[in-house]
Amino acid sequence: MRLVDLCLLALAANVAVCIASDGKRVVRGEPEWRDGFRAPNKPRPNFVLIQTDDQARWDMVAMNKTVRLLTNEGVSFSNYMVNTPICCPSRTEIFSGRYYHNVGAPNGSCMHVNSESWVFDKTSLFSTLQDNGYLTGVFGKVTNDQGKYFCNEKRADGMTVVSSPCDYNDFYGSPYFVKLANGTKYVEKLDSKLATTYQTSQIGNRSIAWIKEITASDADTPFFAYLGPHAPHYPADPAPWQTDNIFADVKAPRTPNWNESCPDKHEMIADNPPLNENATVFLDHQHQIRLLSLLSVDDVIESVYNTLKELNILDNTYIIFTSDHGYHLGQWRVPSSKQQPYDTDIFVTTLMRGPGISPSSTVGAMVGNVDVAPTIIDLAGINIPPVMDGKSMAKLVVTEENPFYGVSQKEAERAAGEWRKTFLIEYKSVGTYTSTHAVMWWPKGDDFHGQHIRPPAAPCEKGCPDWYLDGPSNTYRGLRLKNSTHDLFYGEFNPDWQYDNVTAVFHELYDVASDPYQMKNIYKTTSAPALNDLRKQLEMYAKCAGGTASGNCP
Repeated sequence: MRLVDLCLLALAANVAVCIASDGKRVVRGEPEWRDGFRAPNKPRPNFVLIQTDDQARWDMVAMNKTVRLLTNEGVSFSNYMVNTPICCPSRTEIFSGRYYHNVGAPNGSCMHVNSESWVFDKTSLFSTLQDNGYLTGVFGKVTNDQGKYFCNEKRADGMTVVSSPCDYNDFYGSPYFVKLANGTKYVEKLDSKLATTYQTSQIGNRSIAWIKEITASDADTPFFAYLGPHAPHYPADPAPWQTDNIFADVKAPRTPNWNESCPDKHEMIADNPPLNENATVFLDHQHQIRLLSLLSVDDVIESVYNTLKELNILDNTYIIFTSDHGYHLGQWRVPSSKQQPYDTDIFVTTLMRGPGISPSSTVGAMVGNVDVAPTIIDLAGINIPPVMDGKSMAKLVVTEENPFYGVSQKEAERAAGEWRKTFLIEYKSVGTYTSTHAVMWWPKGDDFHGQHIRPPAAPCEKGCPDWYLDGPSNTYRGLRLKNSTHDLFYGEFNPDWQYDNVTAVFHELYDVASDPYQMKNIYKTTSAPALNDLRKQLEMYAKCAGGTASGNCP
């Protein structure tokens, strides 16, 4: 079945009417051009957003093709951060353009946020693009509760087509929720015995097939394609054709803070015992299979790039690559996870190429996941929904050569100078759990499915704690500040998530310029005026909300 066979312009109604092959009509709104959009008479740009899961910055060693195609041909964001370093909140933030405290936290149902409400909100990235004339295709992991809203409720507001696994942790054979352009919805079952059902490749193949289809049948309508591969999140199954461990000699990064005692950090970390040999072997193996799983993501990105080039639409398409958050592997004696407010977990490799972006360029401004949706919407020539907390990065990345959004050198410099110098970090612990929480892929003879095993627990007397990954003390709000004179992290920790007229239970402050591995908490030795200034900045930032009387966010 063709996804879209015919698209007519109904001038009287001022809407685009698409007739699918079964005769059903799909209506798309005509865009309301934002002020200053330069070329409404030209084809609008397409967008491909690729978001991996749990990817640390050091994992890019496995993605040489992506580096070559996106870094060398586009822009790198050296200070891209996430507002909340855990899956469901961060993903809700990227699709809504809103901070953690504005998407239902701390009382939401998916890791304390209302992901379903905001993913499908009329102001979300998906709905805003679709309502303004874009075809929107969704492939892979969106948020952690998609099994509920996709596969059980069959909900897909703002999404023209969907092809996403119900259980993203199943790298083989998970049923897929499918929505066709004519509105048909169903759950497709795959044969897990087939190597071809490998999830990363399925996501790549399904998205490429859709791009080819709509380009052939509806070339004048711009599209937005979202790809959400689950790699390198555990169990991090490598592709069945990755029979050789080419990373066998690679160890988890032994940074200066690796397996180091940090008694002046919050309680959860301060109490962790040293990592032993068994834990170290497991972390090294985990790092290796994570890298192996990313080889397939690298292949998908190359295939998408080549497809766009073959279809002669590459130069009119923005490709954005990012992850939902970073990761650590033994730093501060915390084995393998995210959730912490430190640079390993909040900083993410983010790359972008497209019309008007200078090759091999770098943006050093403090940008983040809440800025992605406003940027895409802005570059599409659409007014950014006022409710969004994030800001468009367009003036930071495009040049005068951009046919849609030309920016003079003077405008770009002014935008960079006026950009925020702090970024908000927020998180409420999702519970107490330890190193045995995660399962990891391990070889099993010739069976490409391998086996999933749990990491070893800490060897100690009965009642002794295991290595903690998360716990109540890891509930915080904080600021990451970088300007011409300071490079700091300031955090307030309170297990009850109470900050109004309440003194935080614990504080952390790091001078990252002199302490890049965040090992020396200088809160107690910092002057009262300096601490008071940081508190005031954080208080303001943690209450901001886009388009409200209480004040827009920085």
